[in-house]
Amino acid sequence: MQFSWNEETIAWFKSASNYTDFHRKLADRLQETVRGAEVVYDIGCGLGLLSQELAGAVGRIVCVDINPQALSSVRRDAAAKGIGNISTLLGDCYTTEPVCDVVLMSYFGSSSLDYFLPYCKKLISIVDLDERSSLSGNSLSGAKRKRQTADKLERQLKEAGRSYTMEALSLEFGQPFTSKADAMRFLQIYYHCSPVETEAFIAGRLVQAEQTPYEYYLPYTKTMGVFRIEGGVSACMCS
Repeated sequence: MQFSWNEETIAWFKSASNYTDFHRKLADRLQETVRGAEVVYDIGCGLGLLSQELAGAVGRIVCVDINPQALSSVRRDAAAKGIGNISTLLGDCYTTEPVCDVVLMSYFGSSSLDYFLPYCKKLISIVDLDERSSLSGNSLSGAKRKRQTADKLERQLKEAGRSYTMEALSLEFGQPFTSKADAMRFLQIYYHCSPVETEAFIAGRLVQAEQTPYEYYLPYTKTMGVFRIEGGVSACMCS
């Protein structure tokens, strides 16, 4: 899946999150790790949906991303939900010095952990559990890409002598659609597949949606490796 945040892809992602309650359920599993943290940096935050769910457990969260539309969405959501402890930072995360209690990296930057670990007490990295962990599996041509998986990250951490724990987690994160045409456009935008390939893929996979205003739902259980890695900061000198 190739992400490019715009009005359409933002709407799809938020609808999937709301339909499945994915980010709230994931945040529930992270609450004890972040609870009481003075400062959290969400690196490569995207729409910041996970940070919005964690905001009540921490002092403040800085959402960092290079996409201005994504960060605009974060600010609008925070204002609408009355979340006052989330700020945004537009720019290259590798030029920041995120001194904090916790660095959160969800499906971003897991191959570059060594840059961020010296700045935090703990780093949470969320990656695919394995190569099959995708809405389309490997059945669509555009879905075949290299991805960081739990076994690769575990080897990386062991070789570096890092102290960590890993939790395998499965949560529903399928995609609702308002119509069959909506489903076809989604797959063509994300996976760059032909109409014929798209038709073949959704045949027998789409089910009746259970929430309005959606007509169809594409089921998907997202399998993740959630890593909690000890950082290099013993006491956070956050400001």
